[in-house]
Amino acid sequence: MLARVSLRRLRYFVTVADARSFTAAAKALHMAQPPLSTQIRELEHELGAELFHRAHRGVTLTAAGQAVLPEARRLLERYDLIGHLARRAAAGEVGRLAIGLIPSAVNGRLPDVLNRFRERLPDVEVALTEDRPPELLRQLAGGHIDVALLYSRPDDDAFAGRVIGTEALVLAVPAGHPFARRESVPVRALAGQPLILPTRHGGEGLYERITRLLADHGVTTRVVQSDIWMMQTIVGLVSAGAGLAIVPESAMVIRSSQISYRPLADRIEPVPLVAVWRRADDLPTVHRFVGEWPSPSSSGLG
Repeated sequence: MLARVSLRRLRYFVTVADARSFTAAAKALHMAQPPLSTQIRELEHELGAELFHRAHRGVTLTAAGQAVLPEARRLLERYDLIGHLARRAAAGEVGRLAIGLIPSAVNGRLPDVLNRFRERLPDVEVALTEDRPPELLRQLAGGHIDVALLYSRPDDDAFAGRVIGTEALVLAVPAGHPFARRESVPVRALAGQPLILPTRHGGEGLYERITRLLADHGVTTRVVQSDIWMMQTIVGLVSAGAGLAIVPESAMVIRSSQISYRPLADRIEPVPLVAVWRRADDLPTVHRFVGEWPSPSSSGLG
């Protein structure tokens, strides 16, 4: 029986009870009195009890009406709360955002962006997952994460993306290396030098950008260590004197007295950081998160 009671009729009932008059309640509801009276009769029929004593001077609540009124108020308040919650969720102000990222992305602007995001949207729970790009894309496709931060957008129409930042490439050298005394280092000067390379994941990742940069300048190096996933490990190997490494400038936050960072002297295209999400989704929290990043001039990735 109660399942058939409409919230609209409960709202009518509460308005009449507060006004103690069908005429005043109809005016407050911007409707005519006869339809209001009909709706209240329908409500009383659904509940199986009269809610009002009707008199020429107004109405008063029956015992049933007195019992129903506080519950009707609570139901309407909860309905209004649900509506408010739904509107906030549609605006990306509540909910959960699962972010997947390559470990080196943590060294850049991400901490500041997350701080701003949490300050503005404290009711959005943020969960972070670090992993290799192929695994992040698998989790993204499976709905386990909502957005992934990568160095390139995958060649798959199931994903959409946007460049949210760019980073210059710099050279990390052991502190005692001759390059540490230079203001900058030309790419050609790396010929024959021992080099540490990151993991090759395929696509247009950091490995591909570094090796193409060397090839474009006709440079052949001695690869002493490759397939290193963590940027902290690469920098640690450099500081131990194992070799040199070309790294994103965000790696410079990893400081050590045993390592120096030097800019590359050549004009080099910066490395983009790309936010990638499922094209079929339209998650407001993802859009709010992506919107916290300052947009580079070349931000379009449809």
